[in-house]
Amino acid sequence: MINLRPYQNDSVQLIRAAFTSKHKRVILCLPTGSGKTVVFSEMVRLAAERGTRTLVLTDRTELFTQTFKAMGRVGITPQRIHAKGNYTIDPFALVTVGMVETLKRRITKGAALDPELIIIDEAHRGNFTKVLDIFPKARVIGATATPVGKHFFKYYTEIVQNIDIPDLIDKGFLSECRAFQMQADLSDLVTKAGEYTDASLLQHYDNQQLFDGVIEQYKEKANGTKAIVFNVNIKHTENMTKAFNDAGIASECVTSKTPTDERERILRAFHMGLFPVLNNCGILTTGYDEPTIETVIMNRATKSLPLWLQCCGRGSRVIDGVKERFTVLDFGMNHDQHGMWAEPRTWKITKPREKKQDVAPVKECPKCYSMIFASARRCRYCEYEFPFEEKELSQGKMVEVTPKVPPTLTGKRISDLSLIELIELEASKTYKPSFIWRVVRASGKESIREYARMKGHSSGWAWRQEKEIENSSFKDYILR
Repeated sequence: MINLRPYQNDSVQLIRAAFTSKHKRVILCLPTGSGKTVVFSEMVRLAAERGTRTLVLTDRTELFTQTFKAMGRVGITPQRIHAKGNYTIDPFALVTVGMVETLKRRITKGAALDPELIIIDEAHRGNFTKVLDIFPKARVIGATATPVGKHFFKYYTEIVQNIDIPDLIDKGFLSECRAFQMQADLSDLVTKAGEYTDASLLQHYDNQQLFDGVIEQYKEKANGTKAIVFNVNIKHTENMTKAFNDAGIASECVTSKTPTDERERILRAFHMGLFPVLNNCGILTTGYDEPTIETVIMNRATKSLPLWLQCCGRGSRVIDGVKERFTVLDFGMNHDQHGMWAEPRTWKITKPREKKQDVAPVKECPKCYSMIFASARRCRYCEYEFPFEEKELSQGKMVEVTPKVPPTLTGKRISDLSLIELIELEASKTYKPSFIWRVVRASGKESIREYARMKGHSSGWAWRQEKEIENSSFKDYILR
């Protein structure tokens, strides 16, 4: 048995409560660095005590190894299903840890397994759904820090999220983050299937000028710190590693082509501090726990919120008395795309909306109020000249990314804010309007009507908010 932190124990109890009600498939949402593996390991232990057959699924070697070790810490030796393991599967094993693709192949070839509980690590990945289809009667816990994916609404009916990154920072369980973003023109990147293409990313990032920029900013903002670099692909990773070494900064890299023994040697050397900069691509985003990392260098752009949060989270672990803050150097304008790593996020299970036909964005002319194309430099109706935006003037400049909370509100608890202060917070765009509305609703109908009057909303808007008054729970953050 392991000692859980209070919020981890709360997660266990909330999952059990969800199962005892109408829900069969539940998402366990805990931020990177908060101990998802610890929580679901405890769930496995509790299930084993009751004789419940449990299957834990992963899709990465690192996660598989981490999960197997976690089972040992709670006193369980599970059956292992992976490509290099024994082919035979014991259908009556109490606990099984398996690689999802290997398990699918063996079941297809006739192997038998009958789990009563399935736990999925990194459930935001869609490659687990075929296994869920094989075992429709099993209860399911989908563990993830980022429940974003088109499959969630089909396979899960409840989400347990009882703590967020700001809470974990306040409680001392995660580190503060100081973030910087390089202002860049990414218009040359091509999007396909919801992500930038590997080819366009490589063409943009794989050049000496950008290598020099990364090294210069590392020296300026985080010189000598232990840093992990997330690159585009293997070629980019190897070239970036060479650039660091050529600049006199010792660096090694791990990729999918790195042999297992060599990877273990490199990670062990990095842990011991034998070199300061570790380059990788797509390997160390999940299942890699190295608390000594002080700097995260995002040397690519991504449209994936899960990938962005996971990469940043590699630096978030705390070492008491040694490391209480980490630095993010963002070379992909990812802060503009996804927001700050530590900003509050409320996750919901939602059905994806149908994709609308793309239309050209528009803007309003401040002089004649005509609507014109957003790309226009001059109004076609009154000849007004639009000024260059600050971002255009600062291309190639690394700027610090800071929270948008108005200084007058910093340090205050959300539940203590007046309506005027809530409107000021809403205007800062730090929190979504829907969050602000929940806070207003929590104060009752009079507050709803007064807020509507102050904002100029219609009586219909106020009526709709009053109808939703039971949906007024919110996380009572201290504004940072």
